[in-house]
Amino acid sequence: MSVANLAVEAQATDTPFHGVVRRYEPPAGWRESISAAILRGALRVGLKPFLGPPWPFAVQRAALAIGSSLMPQDGRAMVKADRIKHIPVERIVPKSAVRAPNAILYMHGGAFVAGSPRTHRSITRRLCALTGAEVLVPHYRLGPEHPFPAQIEDGVTAYQQLLADGYTADRIAIVGDSAGGQLTLMVTVALRQAGLPLPAAMVMMSPAFSLAPLPNTTAYERESRDPMIRQAWGQDVERALRVPHDHPLADPMQQDLRGLPPALVQVGEDEVLFDNSPWYNDAAARAGSQSELEIYGKRWHVFQVHAGLMPSADQALARQAAFLQQHWRR
Repeated sequence: MSVANLAVEAQATDTPFHGVVRRYEPPAGWRESISAAILRGALRVGLKPFLGPPWPFAVQRAALAIGSSLMPQDGRAMVKADRIKHIPVERIVPKSAVRAPNAILYMHGGAFVAGSPRTHRSITRRLCALTGAEVLVPHYRLGPEHPFPAQIEDGVTAYQQLLADGYTADRIAIVGDSAGGQLTLMVTVALRQAGLPLPAAMVMMSPAFSLAPLPNTTAYERESRDPMIRQAWGQDVERALRVPHDHPLADPMQQDLRGLPPALVQVGEDEVLFDNSPWYNDAAARAGSQSELEIYGKRWHVFQVHAGLMPSADQALARQAAFLQQHWRR
């Protein structure tokens, strides 16, 4: 099934108050419905109970690592280990390319306390294969061992390395999921503060701009539907990061969004963190920045990690690849 056949466009406005909004229903067919049911149940039983209290972060990291190891990886891309200063990184490159023309800085999720380049290879290797770009994935410092803003600083360092590697900013994109979605925005803001050229585009999957429920939130009604995230996890993470409230990068929702690169935001309809995504889409539009929001019906937090198993995940990543190709310099 093509990406075009997936789409049911519920709203496509571009006004001073709202960015573009599209809604996608799951593809028809037994493969999508059966795989979605199995994956939803596996997450609810095997992962959700272990993300957050009472478990220490070591257990949470192990649970995420074990779960992600079961996800398929795209064989068209290969992984190379590298190091940038103090940061271990993975460089993911197409097997068929001598030199990728474009680059993606990928900020992985894990609530700032878990996750690694390895846990997100089902996304990063497929994005590499779909775009033909090099994907640089830093194993940025995690809390609580390394409190805020170490994660943002490591993202900036990795971006600077791509510039040093010869990629111009108009051939770089920043992509991230969950906590990495927040870092996608905040690394871009930090680049602007440092006077560095901004990337050509941003893609944010299920971004966690706020770990606490927003005003007029839908989080409480969605918590039972979300097979992955509990609100108590966010409370644990906030304590671990020890974010100083007077830091200029402390609150993503207080940033000046004017002049930021075009953004694609993807979110599942059943997410506890759902409200974060329309917030960005509306706030960016009010600031005059381009944003597109894609809402995926009956899907959960970072469902794209199931690429290779669930057609809707494959097609969401194909949408990202098309968006990036549209905005990279040709």
